[in-house]
Amino acid sequence: MGVHENMCVIGRSFGLRNMVRLGMNVVLMRDLTDTMYNSKQWPFVPHFTGTSLMTEYIETYVCPSMVSCDFTGQSQFRFKNDNRPYRFYNCRK
Repeated sequence: MGVHENMCVIGRSFGLRNMVRLGMNVVLMRDLTDTMYNSKQWPFVPHFTGTSLMTEYIETYVCPSMVSCDFTGQSQFRFKNDNRPYRFYNCRK
């Protein structure tokens, strides 16, 4: 868990990439993260789409992901303006 996927979550010395490199078993809790992204810069997509692209990168090259309700059993978190497809908020009951 963390805040900006493209910064601290994967890039810092304590981030996911380094944890994987050190042999740790890690997972991204994708609905409790965001990106530091300006939609007026490349790839010129809405903010939440930029977050989805970063999540897909992490899932492809770094580690698997889950949503918070898989861990807490509570309702998952979602920003009120987030209209991403269901795939990013798939809560298994």
